[in-house]
Amino acid sequence: MRILAYFKVTPDYEALRESEWSAAAGRVPSSGGGEGTSRGPSADGGAGPGRGEHAGPADGVDTRYVRRILDCFDESALEIALRLSDALVGRGRAAGLGALSIGAPGAEPHLKTLLALGFERAARVHTEAALDFAPAATAALIAAYAGRIDRSDLLVLGARSSPGGGGTVPFRVAEQLGWPCLTQVTEVEPLADGRLRVTLMGDDGLQRLTARTPCVLAVGNAVVSHLRVPTLTDRLAVRDRQPDVLEPADLGVDLADVLRREGPSLAALEGIDRHREGVLIAGDTPRAKAQALFDARLKSLLEEL
Repeated sequence: MRILAYFKVTPDYEALRESEWSAAAGRVPSSGGGEGTSRGPSADGGAGPGRGEHAGPADGVDTRYVRRILDCFDESALEIALRLSDALVGRGRAAGLGALSIGAPGAEPHLKTLLALGFERAARVHTEAALDFAPAATAALIAAYAGRIDRSDLLVLGARSSPGGGGTVPFRVAEQLGWPCLTQVTEVEPLADGRLRVTLMGDDGLQRLTARTPCVLAVGNAVVSHLRVPTLTDRLAVRDRQPDVLEPADLGVDLADVLRREGPSLAALEGIDRHREGVLIAGDTPRAKAQALFDARLKSLLEEL
């Protein structure tokens, strides 16, 4: 069974200071693309704004100093794929693991880690265009790689990813591949006849279904939430291996055309204002504070009469 796991790497936006969001509100984004800025180039490869351009997730916010992290659902999907591979090998069945990411070179360290963990194939589709809010383009690239390049039997990925979080990518990929899609998956086990027992969270609680490959599994709030860590020996064993780097054209995808047909594009995002208004109640003791609160409330009620 050829298993392909897709993952996304994003800046850790929780690490951004409030001052960065405030400063970005009045900042004109630089015209250059790349990883250091959260604004992507236009779909036709140009540097400035243009038709089909999809702005970055935090337009104008400088994310160069922010570490790159795995999306939490994708991290669960990677570990589930590893556990499924381990279970298949334990039963004497062949299992080939592959990993795919899309974007700039920020995913390279994570791909190297996956190679150290036993993934046989690791690839990145290179694009400077910001696809955080472009599910159709993302799905087109995943489906093309899984169907034309990797020849996968099973695709495992997160049910949604930040910062967009729309949750439509797994369904779009399944539609393009013509495969069934199971979402909110929490566990996968191999069966003796080649099928899979899939545990997922339904409207009425946990459900266990039997699925045949090929299919798409979208991982939700799984019990397995962290990817295992490779040993130093494992890392040294793959130190000379490099992930494959492909262009959208290598997959037969006209990314500029897909982005033009994507629909409304993101203009900008703003940080959430987490300030809360409050009233400081004067008083030396809790009793005095309670009396002051009562008197103020009573006064407001009397004024309404």
